Parts: sequence; structure tokens; C-alpha cells
Amino acid sequence: MKIKNVLSILCCLGVLVTLFAFSSSTLVTESKAGDTEWKNLKVLPKNISNDSLKGLMRGYNDALGVKCGYCHTTVEGTDKLDFAADTKKEKEYARGMITMTQKINAENFNWQNHPKPETIDVVSCAMCHRGHTSPTKSLKL
Repeated sequence: MKIKNVLSILCCLGVLVTLFAFSSSTLVTESKAGDTEWKNLKVLPKNISNDSLKGLMRGYNDALGVKCGYCHTTVEGTDKLDFAADTKKEKEYARGMITMTQKINAENFNWQNHPKPETIDVVSCAMCHRGHTSPTKSLKL
């Protein structure tokens, strides 16, 4: 494998590992046992930890060069975000892109029939977006 390919894979893996960790009080409630109960997770695992979700969201911020408000709605009359609300189209686009990258990784990088191919992260947001909201702005087509 060429060094460039190895570096690309390592970079993507680093981004995705960093991606696993973000939350907000509007997204999570703590039970008496300390378990996390998320509101409105449709693509990400329901049992994702607070730290993992926080890191994941920070990774999305970096990969697209945006802040949280790009996908999440501001609560009217405040500067707080309603992380559970589905009012912005960008949030639904993000869900579609997450699903797409998970599918690409599972179908194309399923080394030795890995029991959890969705955890093999080779293709990531940063690979195409490179700090831009649109991948076409970062790629020379």
C-alpha cells in the first residue's frame, strides 16, 4: 500500500475516533442508574456515551468547518440550541451522509467479515468535505 493511502486511512481513522463524543442537556437525560437516554437519535447508536457523542459532533464540526448551529436549531429567545429538534434540513442531510459513509465502509472495507463492519471507518466526512459544507467546494472535479 502506498504511503499516501496509509496516511489517508490513518487520518480518516483519527477523525472518526475523535468524532465519537458530544452532548447537550437538551439531548440527554440521566436516569437514577446513571444510564444515558438520548432524545431523537435516528442514525447514531442509542447507547452512545456522552463523551463519544461529544467527540463525534466535534469531528463533524471540523470536517465541515461549521459550528453546532449549522445543523441544530436555536431555541427561540435564547442563544441555546435544541439538539433534539429536526427543524433544519441540514440535520437530515447529515443523517443521510452518516448513513452513506457507514454503508460504504461496511460494504467495501469489511475485512475478514468483521462482526461489526460499521465500526470500520475508512471513508469519513473529512475525506470529501475537507473543512467545507459542500464536498464540491473542496474537490476539484
